[in-house]
Amino acid sequence: MRGVRFHVLVGLAALSVLAAACGGDANDAGGSMGGGPTGATGATGATADDPGAGSLYGGSNGMTGATGATGANADVSVSLNNYLFDPGTVKVGMGDVVAVRNGNARTPHTFTVVGEDVDLELAPLTTETVTIDMAPGTYELICRFHESLGMTGTLKVS
Repeated sequence: MRGVRFHVLVGLAALSVLAAACGGDANDAGGSMGGGPTGATGATGATADDPGAGSLYGGSNGMTGATGATGANADVSVSLNNYLFDPGTVKVGMGDVVAVRNGNARTPHTFTVVGEDVDLELAPLTTETVTIDMAPGTYELICRFHESLGMTGTLKVS
């Protein structure tokens, strides 16, 4: 019986460490982000075998695409919070400027369009902008850091 208790305690300790490592913060719990993420067409995205080469926050790619510091002149706004994109389907026109805001206090996120040259890394509580210069179509949108947690969405360019 002692052995079983010991194994249960070790298992609970391991789960606690794992949960703490996920970096939750006050902005991660609850919230009203609407429906869950939606699927999209396109490539499969980042893989788990690249745990941090070259990235400020753990992914493999640096920030790419045309970016700026604020979203004051943006055509479209997107929020990254609670491991979701809000809205889950981002609708833009060709050439639109998108302001991407990371609403989490301690969790970094990415705004990555799979297979395209759009890959923003956002530190907690920051905003970056990107100009969408892609052909009309539907693209897969992911957070490279949290795709495995379901942080995916759709970018529709018209």
